Amino acid sequence: MAALAVDIMTPERRVLQTQADSVVLPAADGELGILSHHAPLVAQLHAGQIRLRLGDKVEYFAVSGGFVEVQNNRVTVMAETAEMAQEIDVERARQAAERAKAELRASSGTVDIAQAQAALLRALARLRAVEAARTRRPSIR
Repeated sequence: MAALAVDIMTPERRVLQTQADSVVLPAADGELGILSHHAPLVAQLHAGQIRLRLGDKVEYFAVSGGFVEVQNNRVTVMAETAEMAQEIDVERARQAAERAKAELRASSGTVDIAQAQAALLRALARLRAVEAARTRRPSIR
């Protein structure tokens, strides 16, 4: 049996409730790895990829920020957005990345650079999660 209970939630829905042996998250200061009996913590998440490992299987998710709480072998992710890799529309993510890049290149007074950078990071996180899921081990499901 897996050692961690994992919940991934957004304001709109519960994305996943499962068990895992380990969780890797995109924390503000770099990747954060969680194993059983991890010390309690709360950390800010940045746009990136969550990896859940159960045995030799791995599940990938794209998140665009939020927080994680770890306590009593429970990992609770409260993300702004979260998608399972297999749910991601790759073409839509590519188009979003291209739009954000174009906005950054234009960098006129009407472009909110921080917003365009955040959009680019979200799109790239989505594309990386899909790529990782395609090229790595089988998923948990």
